[in-house]
Amino acid sequence: ANHGTLIELIWTITPALILIAIAFPSFKLLYLMDEVFSPALTIKVVGHQWYWTYQYSDFVNDDGDSIEFDSYMIPESDLEDGQLRLLDVDNRVVVPVDTHIRFVVTGADVLHDFAVPSLGLKIDCTPGRLNQTSVLVQREGTYYGQCSELCGV
Repeated sequence: ANHGTLIELIWTITPALILIAIAFPSFKLLYLMDEVFSPALTIKVVGHQWYWTYQYSDFVNDDGDSIEFDSYMIPESDLEDGQLRLLDVDNRVVVPVDTHIRFVVTGADVLHDFAVPSLGLKIDCTPGRLNQTSVLVQREGTYYGQCSELCGV
């Protein structure tokens, strides 16, 4: 009965060691992919209930204040021809093309989810936590973002 114990130990421990050997490089790659290296522009995004606040912290005026503005969705009653319902906003974020941009996101009140589907961008905005992601816009155009989480009461 003892000769079966050795083979059972071998076929149990060997796959476990293989999985551990695969896990370490995978975790390293996962964290490297999440890291943002030397962005040319950083934009802080704060999710509020029903609007976003954007802050271009790289640009500071003489008083030491950075560019900051709120962006509200245009109400259906105020839409003009050509504007998209539930997508167009009063203040758009403008970013350069072919530039590494870092978005640092957080929530001011409840959970939010900042998403720009056409750029492959989707990241959670959690109150009390800063998340970051990067994007490289390769073509000029208007890219519509949206909150992808129910941010109501």
